[in-house]
Amino acid sequence: IILGVCIRFTNLDGQVYWHDETFTSLAISVHTIEELRRDIFNNQIIPISHLDIYQYINPDRNIGDTLRYLKESDPQHPPLYYSLIRLWAQFFGDSPVQLRSLSAIISLIIFPSIYWFCLELFESSQIGYISLALIAVSPFHLLIAQEARQYSLWTVMFILSSAALLRAMRKDTISSWAIYSLTLCLGLYTHLLTILILFAHTTYITIQQW
Repeated sequence: IILGVCIRFTNLDGQVYWHDETFTSLAISVHTIEELRRDIFNNQIIPISHLDIYQYINPDRNIGDTLRYLKESDPQHPPLYYSLIRLWAQFFGDSPVQLRSLSAIISLIIFPSIYWFCLELFESSQIGYISLALIAVSPFHLLIAQEARQYSLWTVMFILSSAALLRAMRKDTISSWAIYSLTLCLGLYTHLLTILILFAHTTYITIQQW
């Protein structure tokens, strides 16, 4: 676990800031894709410094403008992660390292989440510790923990919602189902593919009841 935590915060500036991450920066700069196309694709040589306005936070625009950007230019992405990253950049900075550090911090919540999920599913703390150790050093999870994208947050949400579902089915109280509904809603506001998680949960409930 210690190794997994250390790796998550190591070499955050050593990887290429790739295509998808530049769109995260574009979202917090609150310049639309249409503005970018109009300004950049003009058959002229563009200096790198000219691109900075599309990759760093714009102090003249706020989180409401970020939400409007998502609505107009990137509607397939729900607003939860982008609202968080905009606030994070506003307070802690907007360099690739600072943006990626939010994902690294969020990825740490996966540890208690997967342990709770295993306790609910298997009723075994030993399986919980093994799962925690595996996910801590999983190459896939280490990769998404170092990207300025919403995948770490989405992972947390679908693990939490799955654990909350098992708890709600076990306790069958209003509060437990309310917690499950909340985690599922947060998942939907993080990534649209949470709909697949909802379908899986519905299938699981149906089979269990049958």
